[in-house]
Amino acid sequence: MKRGCPTIQELLAFDAVARHESLTRAASALCMTVSGVSKQLSGLEQFIGHALLEKVGRGVQLTSTGREYWNRISPGLRMIETATFEARSGGTGSGVLALASAPTFLTKWLIPRLADFRRLHPGVTFSFSQHLGQGEAHPLEIDAAIRYGQGDWPGVVSDYIAGREFVCIVPTEWSLKEQLPAQVLNQTLLHHEQAPLAWRQWAAQQGLDESHALSGPRFAQYSAIVQAVVSGLGTGLVPQVLVEEELSQGRVVAFGHAMELDQGHYLCFNSTRMERPLFAAFRSWILSQGLSPVLADGASP
Repeated sequence: MKRGCPTIQELLAFDAVARHESLTRAASALCMTVSGVSKQLSGLEQFIGHALLEKVGRGVQLTSTGREYWNRISPGLRMIETATFEARSGGTGSGVLALASAPTFLTKWLIPRLADFRRLHPGVTFSFSQHLGQGEAHPLEIDAAIRYGQGDWPGVVSDYIAGREFVCIVPTEWSLKEQLPAQVLNQTLLHHEQAPLAWRQWAAQQGLDESHALSGPRFAQYSAIVQAVVSGLGTGLVPQVLVEEELSQGRVVAFGHAMELDQGHYLCFNSTRMERPLFAAFRSWILSQGLSPVLADGASP
């Protein structure tokens, strides 16, 4: 019977060349000869019926067809690698957890806590991919995505982790004793693109005119807002869990009390992922971390 897909050897050779943009480096990575890699690539192009690579100087690059094809098959190859790694571990609790995460949450909240999970599961390997944009669908090849919003993404389970408590932060040179909420709105307000109404809600809570909370620069990441406040460029309204370190170090100052908004950081995943014991353990762990108090140095107890 005529085969309907290329051989795994052809796909691995193509994947290696696509990643390294060099037949020599791809051959080294695969422990093959350059002629062996070329033979696999030739067989793949004959099978596809289109050129997938083209020479550029001393190297090679993907054609438009090759780029589209590689984008389609690369996640599947990574899934095969992960499944094989876990099968070889023999169910000992080892394995790969493939995650995507909102950048600031990853660096400020999750990474400082991961040592605790690895202590409980020393065989785990984490693989982090680019975070998902607001309208992007959930990729099949990842175990979970930590997303920022209201928890209403279609087709996935969305478990709230942390981040609903927001705090107004101001530069350290402010003399808070002399400032009133109305004066905050006279400063440059720094907005997050995915929380466009946050300052309006803050103003309403203070009994102030919400129309004064509309202007100000927009940022895609909370880390940029925090740094802008540190640099004295304005005032920010940010999730408290993302600014604990700066508050404890005195790099910014909190104005007033924290307020709760209807958005935060969520663990999003397909329900079938719960069949993986390692992922089920990670889900239980990260949700418990979200409930844990934060110490002054930013570490969980």
